[in-house]
Amino acid sequence: MEESLFLLVLSSGLALLLILLVNNFVFYHRKIKDEISLMLIFAFLTAVCELLWVIFDGDNNLRVFTFIFAIGFTIFALIFATFFSSFFLKFFHCYPKKKWVLALLYYIPNAAFFVLAVTTPWTHLVFSVSQTGYIVEEILFTTLFYILMIFYFLVSLVVAIFYLIRTKDNQKLTKKIIFTLIGFDILVPLFLVIQYLILGVDSDYIALSLCIALALTFLVSNLSTLLLVDSEAKVKEIEAELKIASKIQEGALPPAKPTFKEKFDIALRAAMKTAKDVGGDFYDYFPIDDKRICFLIADVSGKGTPAALFMMTAKTVIKDHAMIYDDTSKIFSLANSRLVDGNKEMMFATSWIAILDTEKMTLQYTNAGHNYPLLFRTKGEVECLKKVDGTVLGMMKGLPYRSNTIDVEPGDRILLYTDGVTEAHNPEGKLYGEERLVEIFKNNIGKSEEETIDAIYKDIDAFANGTAQFDDITMVVLTIK
Repeated sequence: MEESLFLLVLSSGLALLLILLVNNFVFYHRKIKDEISLMLIFAFLTAVCELLWVIFDGDNNLRVFTFIFAIGFTIFALIFATFFSSFFLKFFHCYPKKKWVLALLYYIPNAAFFVLAVTTPWTHLVFSVSQTGYIVEEILFTTLFYILMIFYFLVSLVVAIFYLIRTKDNQKLTKKIIFTLIGFDILVPLFLVIQYLILGVDSDYIALSLCIALALTFLVSNLSTLLLVDSEAKVKEIEAELKIASKIQEGALPPAKPTFKEKFDIALRAAMKTAKDVGGDFYDYFPIDDKRICFLIADVSGKGTPAALFMMTAKTVIKDHAMIYDDTSKIFSLANSRLVDGNKEMMFATSWIAILDTEKMTLQYTNAGHNYPLLFRTKGEVECLKKVDGTVLGMMKGLPYRSNTIDVEPGDRILLYTDGVTEAHNPEGKLYGEERLVEIFKNNIGKSEEETIDAIYKDIDAFANGTAQFDDITMVVLTIK
């Protein structure tokens, strides 16, 4: 009866550890090399060996297997305690870096006990066999084994208390983890004492793996919850920072409606919808003198924060050179050289830049691998400015760029856009495309620039039919009055 209850207790501890192990990999997605995973794995193996040890114990025909499981129990339990200790020493930044300290702390004690355990069938130093066929725990097991186990638990406990007293770290997470560790170190001996009080000091039915399983349930569940809550808090913090970054990025772009209307007889509107909080698209426009205005659009490779950072750099570099040089090909050549420097991540940007001379009525432009702008002529025709005058910006120094110059007339309207427009897709995977863009642009020529952009956005939304936006969508519409 007593042995049956003991087997039930060991099975319960084993089941508990199995649940923790499954949760560790399935719900918390920890890797096997993670020390919490290793703790759980070796605690589980300890429980398996202890259960099988009890099942086979007393059968002389299975004495070899009994020895194997008894030895496995001791070795796996010590490895578990080793990973437990190293996990918390690393957490509190106290893990020894010198090899001789590691040897004294972990390697030598574990290796020595491993040798003693493996040779015990012949030496009988750790275990021996009674006349009735039961494994007998020798004095070396009842002293050295438990001393090492307690030592590894106490090392982490002492370090945690010392860290709590001496550190200036006021983070709530760290303190909660320390108290969780203290709780574990209290629970393991407490459960052992309870068993001894109930069963007696000389009882053969003391389940160490059950103590470890119960204490680990407390430790791992609390650790996982604390780390998960901390991760969620960090995610919220990042989201808040991204919103600030989005506002900064928005502030770095010129307003959608220009403030220099009185200087130029033009109408200009711009709009940008990012796929994430921050994006890689950008547009810019600024007067060069009383007669000329520079305007451009660009699309940086990638998305999110890296693209936004590269976008800010590219925007600044292009504008710096545009304020000095009046040749769009030279502006891109010099900007490209600047962007290549220190570009270890090999990011790049497609871009289209133009200088409109309102006195000579000319438009000089250069295309660095960007989408072809659409030009609506007063005659009622829409043409694509299908010239690529150089490769993308930021990839390689010394690349050639060329400029083109065309005549423009009052009433001409130009649309700049990024590939987020033409590559928007619907649930069937079809792309919005250039033809549909030309059609919607042409149908809204009689409307204002702002209304034209709104019409294109609405048409894209209708085409997408609920499909999530995967890329930034940016447009600039300029009309010569």
